[in-house]
Amino acid sequence: MNPDIECAPCTLKWIYERAEVLADEESRFQLSRSILRALSQEFCSDANLGSVTNKVIDVIDDFKSYSAEYFEFFKFISNQHARELLSAAKLFITKGETGQEKFVRACCLASASNIAPIGGPPETFKFQDVIDIILGKNPLPIVMGDVFEAAKKAKQILYLADNAGEIGFDSLLIAYLKELGSKVTLIVKKDPFFEDATMKDASFFHLDRSTDGLATASGFFVPNESPSSLTDSFKESDLVISKGTGNYEALKDEIRGKTAIFMLKVKCKPIAMKIGVNVGSFVVKVEK
Repeated sequence: MNPDIECAPCTLKWIYERAEVLADEESRFQLSRSILRALSQEFCSDANLGSVTNKVIDVIDDFKSYSAEYFEFFKFISNQHARELLSAAKLFITKGETGQEKFVRACCLASASNIAPIGGPPETFKFQDVIDIILGKNPLPIVMGDVFEAAKKAKQILYLADNAGEIGFDSLLIAYLKELGSKVTLIVKKDPFFEDATMKDASFFHLDRSTDGLATASGFFVPNESPSSLTDSFKESDLVISKGTGNYEALKDEIRGKTAIFMLKVKCKPIAMKIGVNVGSFVVKVEK
């Protein structure tokens, strides 16, 4: 995805808020300068926004590593809350009357779990949007395109995870994909990477055993800018399933003729305009 003008301050804010959590005042000034300097070098209208974010984060790698202790606690809480909801989530999915309805429900719960816990109150980690859908208090996320048909046709699926905690709901969707006969390769982040899911979080939900491949990316996966093993998995896939804003920014307009399913909460105007929904909407969208 190419950036809009307002993506620059948003990227600055997103990275700064995560990297500064354990820094002192003087270090925060240094952090701000480093982010601004890297953004000024990388940010342009024809850049890939995911690539820009990766390059800026590389510059502040020490801060990323230093903040890892802070995020370990919140990721643990998020994983625990997600695990407590999985039985109810499974029951909600199985109540679908057809295979298609069950699959859509699994996609919708995965989408509704796409929250950003950074800076939020403790309730943020309890996945209230998922709970409200299960209880019938909230409607399902917006589904755009035939996600079930896209999944049925796929033999090789590349699944890009987003945050810890929500990866638990991804595990339910991945289990359904396996029932359809698909082989699933899951990509998580190489530790440390803020609140994003890593190998440790994938193992917490036994995804190291239930997927056909589990790999790590040092940042957001951008085709042809990632290690050859990840790029090969992308090229071999029939379907790409992408969770969250960062993966959307890195993959939008980069899928090169493949089918993709994007699942996310739309948190900004540029993405809302591209998808055609209101800010704040949860979305499951097929793109070819």
